[in-house]
Amino acid sequence: MTKENQKSWLQRLKDESWEAEILVSAVAIFAILNSFELLHWMVNKFIENLGPEQYTIAYFIVVMGYLGIGILAAMFTLHFALRAYWIGLVGLNSVFPDYSLEDSAYSPIYTKKMLGILPKLSDSIDKVDELCSVIFSAAFALMLIYAYLTVFAVVYLFLYNALVSLVPSWLLLLPLLLIGVFTVLGMILGIAANLKQFKGNEKLQHYYFLYTKWNGFILYGPLHKSVLMITMTFASNFKKKKALVRLILVMLLSGFAFTLFKMTASNYSYLIKPDATVDVGRQYSEFYKNLNEKESFLLGPEINSNSIHTKTLELFVPVFEYEANSMYSYCNLEEPNLGEKEEDRKKRWSQNLDCYQQLHQLYLDDKLITSKFLKTQHYRTGQFGIQCYVDLSSLTTDLHYLKIERRLGNGTSKEWTIPFYYSANQ
Repeated sequence: MTKENQKSWLQRLKDESWEAEILVSAVAIFAILNSFELLHWMVNKFIENLGPEQYTIAYFIVVMGYLGIGILAAMFTLHFALRAYWIGLVGLNSVFPDYSLEDSAYSPIYTKKMLGILPKLSDSIDKVDELCSVIFSAAFALMLIYAYLTVFAVVYLFLYNALVSLVPSWLLLLPLLLIGVFTVLGMILGIAANLKQFKGNEKLQHYYFLYTKWNGFILYGPLHKSVLMITMTFASNFKKKKALVRLILVMLLSGFAFTLFKMTASNYSYLIKPDATVDVGRQYSEFYKNLNEKESFLLGPEINSNSIHTKTLELFVPVFEYEANSMYSYCNLEEPNLGEKEEDRKKRWSQNLDCYQQLHQLYLDDKLITSKFLKTQHYRTGQFGIQCYVDLSSLTTDLHYLKIERRLGNGTSKEWTIPFYYSANQ
């Protein structure tokens, strides 16, 4: 292939890239919007498997993931809309190459004044096409950055929890500390290197180059060259295309707003305040089976209804993985093993249930009651928990309160109060 043919092929590819762009953009919007469900699931997994002391770390990982997907959704949606607008302009330009003063339906004076404030059709086509390409590349760079950082953080967190019982915690946190120190020092170096009086300092600029090179490898792993290629293209053309870069910043702000909207559909707030005080005089729909059909993950106990008309109340209390481990430790229970005998397995199951029974107390209108628990899994969410049936035959028709207390065995406890109205069928 000659240089002229190669150049012609590349130019033709550039001219026709809008077809691939709009296809990828449409698929990306669909995939990104569905990715929020994956993040909702990840929030629930953090709540279930991590201890409250690690919720703050999990919260920042979740926010990073939501920001990445939210910004991508905003950018790809805008890209799709602009590219569709561009196709319309191209089609219009093929029929009407430019404005016409002679054939206008309006008066010549009015038409001339309007044409004085409107941009040329060909100029608008070029600007919108340029903007679409910039948005597409910026969205791709952000996708690489946020995807890698989120996956890295999740893997690091779960590796820490898997190894913390075998390796000193300070040793596991050392790589994270070194990355933090390296990043802070690099930011200071970057500020100094970009000051006008130091831009000609060869030694400082060399150190800044080395920092950017190795920091990119640490933060973005095998994707670092692709990310640096896109970011360097933006940075090296900043003075020539300031308006485009500013528009990217506007889209980032739009992505932040979209992120906040989507985060409200998850349980992320539990990662901030897992022990938040609740109003005992208020009915929370998540406590009642007849009101929480859309809940995919229960954060607290559940009774069958906010208005009970039978003499038995059904109670389900979810037990998170970290809570079960804490209670097992408190009760000195043995871990299951593949070689255990049948009678040993039954004994362990019985001890587990006794432990749950010991660490949970029920109060009906502030009076301690006894009720036998069974281990179960929630019929809808699939969560592991314990279930019991509370006898209400002695109650009068009135508003009553069921309080559940749980001791976790490590000096901490949880408490829930569920109001319900009792009226037995006659």
